[in-house]
Order: sequence, then C-alpha cells, then structure tokens
Amino acid sequence: MTSNILGLLEAIIDPDRTATSESCLAAQGNIRIEQNKILKVGRNAEECSIVLTHASVSSVHCTIWGIQFDAESIPMCYIKDCSLNGTYINGQSLFRGQCYILQDGDIISIPNDCEFRFSSVMSSYSPQLFDQLGIQRRVGEWEITSQIVGSGTFGQVLVAERKSFGTKHKPLNYAVKVIKTKKEKLAKEANILVKLDHPNIIKVHQTYLDENENIYIFEDLIAGGDLFSYLAKKDCLVPISETETLVIVYQVLQALKFLHSKGIVHRDLKLDNILLSSPEPCSRIVLADFGIAKDLSETRSRMHTVVGTPEYCAPEVGFKADRHSYRNFSTTASMEQGYDSKCDLWSLGVMTHVMLTGISPFYGDGTEASIIQSVKLGKLNFSVKQWVNVSDAAKSFVRQLLEVNVDKRMNVQECFKHVWIAKHSGNLEKIYYKKIIDDYTPLNTKINFDDWKRKFPKSVILSPPRIQKKKLKR
Repeated sequence: MTSNILGLLEAIIDPDRTATSESCLAAQGNIRIEQNKILKVGRNAEECSIVLTHASVSSVHCTIWGIQFDAESIPMCYIKDCSLNGTYINGQSLFRGQCYILQDGDIISIPNDCEFRFSSVMSSYSPQLFDQLGIQRRVGEWEITSQIVGSGTFGQVLVAERKSFGTKHKPLNYAVKVIKTKKEKLAKEANILVKLDHPNIIKVHQTYLDENENIYIFEDLIAGGDLFSYLAKKDCLVPISETETLVIVYQVLQALKFLHSKGIVHRDLKLDNILLSSPEPCSRIVLADFGIAKDLSETRSRMHTVVGTPEYCAPEVGFKADRHSYRNFSTTASMEQGYDSKCDLWSLGVMTHVMLTGISPFYGDGTEASIIQSVKLGKLNFSVKQWVNVSDAAKSFVRQLLEVNVDKRMNVQECFKHVWIAKHSGNLEKIYYKKIIDDYTPLNTKINFDDWKRKFPKSVILSPPRIQKKKLKR
C-alpha cells in the first residue's frame, strides 16, 4: 500500500436490497481515498467518481477527501454532505454542508441506495494523550477527543465536539488548540482571536484556562488542509493557475484589510497558516495560527520584536540569527524605528510568488543565512522559465509587494487598486460573495442549498484570453 492512500471505502452488499448501484460498486472493490483527490458520490455520472442510481440520491450527494500535511503527520479523511435527503454516519445524519472526520469502521449510508465501510490506514488516536499533556477531557459543553489534527506554533491541536444538537445529528467537529502558558502571558492568541469575526479568519468560539496553566482555544475545524499541502506534489511545490491564485490572494487581502483596520498584524503569514475549507479551486481560505500576532490597537505603536518564519519574513522585521548584521544593513527601517502592518504584505508577496511559479523567491540553498541575505537584497528574477506564462500585471503585483523599501511597498488598499486585482474586481467580488461568504454561513442555519454551488466551474475565467493579432505583410 502506497503512502498516497489515506483511507479505503468498502461497499457493503445487502442481499435484501435491490439497488443496482451495489453490484457495480462491488465490482470496483475497495475504493481508495488519495491525497489531492476528491471523491464525489452521486447520480451525476460526469461529475462523480462513485455513481449511484436511486432517484432520491442527489446529483452530488456527498464528497470525500483525505488530508496529510507531511510524511510524519497522521492522515485525516473527511466527508461532506451536499444532499437534499441526507448522508448518515453510523445512523446519525450530517447537516447539509457539514464536514465530518471519518473514523475507522464508520458506516456511511446513502438512503435508499448503498452503504460504505470506512477503513483508516493509520490511527489518529492517542489514548494516553490526556495524561501525557495533563489536559482535561471535557470543558463545559465541549468534549475533547484524543484525535490529533496536528501541532501549531505553540501547542497541540485536537478534535473537539460540542454536545448541543441531541442524538439525531452527528456532532459538529471543532479544533481545540491546547497551549501551555503562564498566567502573566495569558492567551495572547486567544485574546486577539475572540474579538475577530470574519469569513477569512479562524473563528474562535471559546477559550478556557485550567489549573495546570493550559489554555484551550476552541475554534472551527477547517477541513481542506493548508495551502502548502495543497501545492505539494511528491517532493516539490506545483504552481496553480493565475486565476486560482487571484481568488486566494483576494481573500487574503480581505482578511488583512479587516485585521489591519483593527490594529492587528499577523506577523507569521505563510503557506502553512493559510487553511482551505476544501482542497479544490475557489474554496474559502482562512488565516490561522495567530501565535505571534500583535495587537497594536491599544498603543498604535510600531513593533520591535524579531519574529516570523525567515523565508516569509520582511527585511525590516529582522531575523534572530542575524540581528547584528541586520542593524548594519538598513538605516531607513532600522530596529530602532520598528515596523508596521506592511510586513504582512511582504509575506503575501512571497506566497503569491510561490503560488504562481512553485518556487520561493529567496530560498537559495535553503539555509537561514542564504535566505536572510537574499531577502536583504530583495532581488527578483522574472526571466526564469516558471514566469513565462504569467501576466505582466501579476509580476508587477509581486514586485511591488516584495519591495525592500517599506515606504514604496504597497499597503492593503493599494493592493486592491493594483491593475492585477482591479481589472478583475467585478468577477472576484461575485465569487467572493456568492461562493466564499456562503460557505461561512453557520451549518445549522442553512436552509436552502442553491444548485449552482454544485455546478460551480472548476476553473473560473476572470477575463477572456488575449488574441494575438497577426501583422499583415505589406
């Protein structure tokens, strides 16, 4: 079994049922859930990889996918209900639009048609985890499981359930970040996030400090993995289309516009901290991991601490490994002068560069010293082959974000006015408000499910291709 397989689906054959789908599914054998592939289940033969036949099955009834952040992390397999008549897990229905983490042995039921048994390839449970970390299993209405999602900047991330919908529906899955902290440094991340409510920023529902100085941050579980995993194919990052990059960048800008208006700077924007609601084009993205974010709203002062990930870090921020040489490098943006929210825009420039080309602008040989030196110089090479099919407007956007001189670097408002964004603003707004914002609506308040959502094109053309006119020979 290859590492690309994150889970298996086995059709359960019931001799008392006459559904014609079952015989076809039995012939397929075990159905693989693989990284970077979404399985669609439904009646639409053109769109679905698992085709069912009963009239009560929706065109796209549910979708299933797997996420694995890296070779060391535990695979997570998700199912999302998209149907009119419901998808059931072990006899409990999912809310329409609800994502649920599949567990080994779960029975997936499509009413009137068929059932599947899910098998995981690796257990994500650690029964001794609570004793090892000294954390609670229950906090108020929250029940914390030993299922590990991953590790953030400063702590473990586990799956939690909120027991508030009775037994008819499957409980919603949430993430709980458990951070060991000191009372005097109480929950910097939590204090920032609890006052934020935006579709592109991780939603925190509650925070709690226990007697062992663990802080629990209960937040939405974003099921599509991070942007780094989305771009990763085997041992390298693969670029995505300029159209798809635009949709992601537009959402990041919306989040930064909101944050910066509140006097909050993220300070550690990177591919790993951009989460996707599902691993497909035109998904809602969410900024996460605010472990080193800074709230400037109280003092409106500039920041002076050295933080962030070197590969994405703006030159005026400095680097822990190079503080002395940094002071000698810059006089216009020195350590004494500090830095402001434009450091987030530099990080966005690095991410945009990677999304468009698959390569990092300042990575060099991968050593921190090499990265620091390249960032200081801020030299970009648009002559390499990876930029050949990228528009001049996109190159200009990246160039104006990766500007060493802070005064010349674009802020959020200037980014929206840049030609690369501005000339597509009408279509970007349509996508944002009709698709992205709708995905943010609380699950238990959704009543109508527009058919166009399922038919949303895999690739959105924001502008017609330019046709090169041939010059007539005289």
